[in-house]
Amino acid sequence: MSFYAPDGMLALAREAGFKKAQHVAGSMLAERYFADRSDGLRPSSGEDILVAAT
Repeated sequence: MSFYAPDGMLALAREAGFKKAQHVAGSMLAERYFADRSDGLRPSSGEDILVAAT
């Protein structure tokens, strides 16, 4: 298991040749996909992800 800071993961993606790289915070995903749940379900912890394209 590895953990990277947003700037670090973006730098690694660009060094690997990805022209487009975007950090997406887990908290933003949780808010987007769990906001209107009537049962109050939320992820235990949001993991950040990297979206990259060449």
